[in-house]
Amino acid sequence: MQRIRYRVAGFSLLELMVVVAVIAILATLALPSNLGRITQQRMVETIELVEPYKAYVAAYYRGNTGTFPTDNAAAGLPEPSKIKGNYLRKLEIRDGVMHLTLGQKLPESLHDKVLSIRPVFVKDEPSTPISWICGHESVPSGMHAAGTNLTDLDTMFLPGRCR
Repeated sequence: MQRIRYRVAGFSLLELMVVVAVIAILATLALPSNLGRITQQRMVETIELVEPYKAYVAAYYRGNTGTFPTDNAAAGLPEPSKIKGNYLRKLEIRDGVMHLTLGQKLPESLHDKVLSIRPVFVKDEPSTPISWICGHESVPSGMHAAGTNLTDLDTMFLPGRCR
């Protein structure tokens, strides 16, 4: 009796696993990262959290002939580390500027990053309204910004209005 040999054509299991691994790596690179967008949403939430404190700074400005509070105590706010939120580690007032130090539930790489929210005003006119800018947002024409912008958060994490 004579044996008939058949040649089996195809791929080995190892070859298939390598192909699947390469496809998985390429798919991971092709998908956009949601980290920037998610962080932007968290920054918006944090800005909304500190929104009520703007009134304290504005009231001080109007009541003190056009100067801004030097710190939290002068503005009538709790000490910086007592003002916290999901993504906010502390809120510190310096010369009218609200410096938001990030942390809490954010990725470790964003801990201790700062987002500054500055009052903008018409110089020598304390009765005019105060507007606010955040991050790297430009100062409107004819207005001046109080204090110093300490924002060190990467632009990709800032909401559109703070860029």
